[in-house]
Amino acid sequence: MPSNKKLSFGTVPRMPEVPKGEHAELMFSNEGDLTWEHKEDGEYGMKRFTPIVLLLHPSVESLPSSGIAMHWVSRCGAADQLHAVVLNGLDANDSMRKEIFKNKWKLIRSITGSYRLEQI
Repeated sequence: MPSNKKLSFGTVPRMPEVPKGEHAELMFSNEGDLTWEHKEDGEYGMKRFTPIVLLLHPSVESLPSSGIAMHWVSRCGAADQLHAVVLNGLDANDSMRKEIFKNKWKLIRSITGSYRLEQI
């Protein structure tokens, strides 16, 4: 059976860190070639790799209006909680999962460096 995937080389883009006191806007993705993973990432240990479409970011000047697919790579509590719902079946009737994928989200970084996800 032929595959629809095309060859590609290089690394998958990663969302730049959100500066303290700023926010980014994004949508979560469960389509395409990017996968939801929990894996080793250099000297900082295990991190969550979350597929997103980045729509707005204070450090990125020119994003297309449709956004750009990339990974949000983090070990923060918000990423852990999100992965628990999406991957570990903690949503019995799938209603939270549906909300996660159909809505835009604001990823807020506090002045202390912690992250929070809020539905827009």
